[in-house]
Amino acid sequence: MNKVQEIISKHSASHYILACSAGVDSMVLFHTFLAQQLPFSVAHVNYQLRGEDSDADARMIRDLCLQHKISFHERTLDLGERLSLQGGNLQQEARTIRYQFFKELVGDASDVNIVTAHHQDDQIETFFLHLFRNSGLAGLAGMHELRGGILRPFLHISKAEIIDYAHSHGISWREDKSNSDRKYLRNAIRLDMIPTLEKLNPSLKEQVLVVQNACYQSYLEISENAKVRATQWKMQGFIPLNELAEDPALLIESFKLLEIEPRFIPSIIQLSEAENNKRVQLENNSLAYKELVKFNDKLYLISHAPCVDFSFVTTQVDFLPDQFTTLTFYLDPNQVKGELKLMRGKLNESFIPMGMHSAKTVNAILKDKGIPAFQRLDWPVLYVEDQPIGIPGVSLNRAFTPNPSLPSYLKVTFVAC
Repeated sequence: MNKVQEIISKHSASHYILACSAGVDSMVLFHTFLAQQLPFSVAHVNYQLRGEDSDADARMIRDLCLQHKISFHERTLDLGERLSLQGGNLQQEARTIRYQFFKELVGDASDVNIVTAHHQDDQIETFFLHLFRNSGLAGLAGMHELRGGILRPFLHISKAEIIDYAHSHGISWREDKSNSDRKYLRNAIRLDMIPTLEKLNPSLKEQVLVVQNACYQSYLEISENAKVRATQWKMQGFIPLNELAEDPALLIESFKLLEIEPRFIPSIIQLSEAENNKRVQLENNSLAYKELVKFNDKLYLISHAPCVDFSFVTTQVDFLPDQFTTLTFYLDPNQVKGELKLMRGKLNESFIPMGMHSAKTVNAILKDKGIPAFQRLDWPVLYVEDQPIGIPGVSLNRAFTPNPSLPSYLKVTFVAC
């Protein structure tokens, strides 16, 4: 267990919250922290899925904590009833509830680690589980010693070593009968698939760990590159098509950071060969972006809000600025006799933009500014009656250029929503 002590020392904290069931892994974890006299408390979730067995598990841990004067945090809920009402995957829902509870206990503390008893055999099972689920490089890289405030000090020791330690130190534990239920994929992998493969290759586990470590090292490098790539895409609002042909693993991680689910990637790649203005609807993607639109050599990232939206406020001022911006128009009040309105879809309307000498259509003005076709219909034009005053963020109609000798001006300030 020297390796365990090294990992705990390397990731030391002011307090630890041990995630404990009553199984052998958790009980050895408890005694390890107790023996090292580390500052810890214990958290347990009773899902009430196994009747009296579930209550007996909670009782065993509660009594152990009471015996050693360790703080005990327990959450009890009927997960079976909850799933019957709401639906969902039992194991996934249990995990979500468990980690939400642990993080509530941590709160805003910055120097507290949640500690789980995941071990080497769990790591190997996770490799195959993620392989079946096509989880990509991140999944194949497995669990980390410390990630997101969750410490896993047993990752480098086997289940057999944990059991041997429990026997040699007189540690009691309870067996969870559901761990033998083959309807759960992880159990089927542990009980059937791995033993069968080990008969064909006795070194299976060692080789999986080597591959997993290689995946982990590659994942670290790709993650850093993906952060740079995704940040750039967010800032510019589009994805260059040539970057879709790069390393698939980099692509997957970059899209994850954009909060675009991996299931959309094949359709997004196909979009690169499509005509302009073709789009991929990110249906049921509950996160940042709702669609991607192809235009020329780019895929534009479209969020929940309309592509372009402006509001404006008007004020009376008695001066003109030294420099004008396209988000503020200064107008002659005598030219503005009606209500100011923002109108869309006026692509064929024409006027002479400020600083130019010939009229252009709104469509041509927007095109000259590099605004893609799919956004032009949504771009508003400011009108008074039937006269176009200008395009927010783009240009003022030269006919509304203010006379510098006027005593006052109508200032129109646009805000991009």
